[in-house]
Amino acid sequence: MEDAIPSNLSLSEIMTLCLFVFGMISAALCYSHHRKAPPNRSELTMKLVSRSWTTMQVGILMSVLFLLYFLASFTGLLFYEEQIPVARLGITILIYSILITVIAIINRKRGGSCSTSLGMGKHNLKKLLLAPVFYLAFIPFLMLIAKGWHLLLELVFQAEPELQEVAKIVSSQLTWLEISYILMATVGAPIYEEFMFRGIIFPYFIKRMGLINGIVLMSVLFALMHFHLPSFVPLALLSSVLCLAYWRTGSLWVSIGIHMIFNAISILALNIAG
Repeated sequence: MEDAIPSNLSLSEIMTLCLFVFGMISAALCYSHHRKAPPNRSELTMKLVSRSWTTMQVGILMSVLFLLYFLASFTGLLFYEEQIPVARLGITILIYSILITVIAIINRKRGGSCSTSLGMGKHNLKKLLLAPVFYLAFIPFLMLIAKGWHLLLELVFQAEPELQEVAKIVSSQLTWLEISYILMATVGAPIYEEFMFRGIIFPYFIKRMGLINGIVLMSVLFALMHFHLPSFVPLALLSSVLCLAYWRTGSLWVSIGIHMIFNAISILALNIAG
């Protein structure tokens, strides 16, 4: 008699199944906790509103951002094709470093620091332990929505969605360059993007248009900034979860942790799947 459960599941299928099962358990626990201890929505929202930058401060940061990305667009003209992956890595690290420095300078001029204005103090660091729970709680829904989105794209464009450029690089043989890209994707990018999007822009949006509208606009902007249509809906959903995690805990450490786990698991899954 044949086994009811297939015994020839691939490693990627086992990984997906485990994430889905543990994710549903985590989602149930989060929902139960939310019912037993509902948050004070007004208080949590006002906490983020109080961290909002002025329009001028946000404008300065965004101007630096767009200038750097505009200059980076000339990478293909300044380097030979075989030099572009290394050049792109170096330029990305430079952009991250400059923008984080600008954020720190503006924060200091505002009379605060990242620990106080972004909820990154020592007392908020312990909330980082919530990051795996939040990640697992939303991953089953992300899997289902991403699958539906990719099927829709296949029907519309009659082609299988392509991976992002970084994913193509890190899913190949691991050299020093691939390892560097992995570190950038799992450490550098989450820190930079959470500082920019959740730490600075999200509270600014909340103050001017409310929580729900702020989450929607923030998520659309976050997905658009990645310039990758197959990832648009999954990234928008990820951004919504990151926004809610930051709003619920008041700690940017939590959204950074979720983002790091998401990128690391995604890269691992790509390598396992080959």
